[in-house]
Amino acid sequence: MAQQRQTSRQQQASRQQQASRQQQRSEEEGRLRSAERNKDWADNAAHARTADDPRAVAPKDATGHPSTGERFT
Repeated sequence: MAQQRQTSRQQQASRQQQASRQQQRSEEEGRLRSAERNKDWADNAAHARTADDPRAVAPKDATGHPSTGERFT
């Protein structure tokens, strides 16, 4: 009887350890995914267009004035 209780306690402790390890792995994976998202955001922000980037400037017509792209004939 005492041996059965001891075995039962060991099994319970083993299950708790497994659950704890699984939770730690899950938390670590979440941190890694979050770090990846943050890295992507930072990379994208670093490549953002600045005011002096010609791609960020409004289009101009033949006379050099800002244009909406409409042509007047």
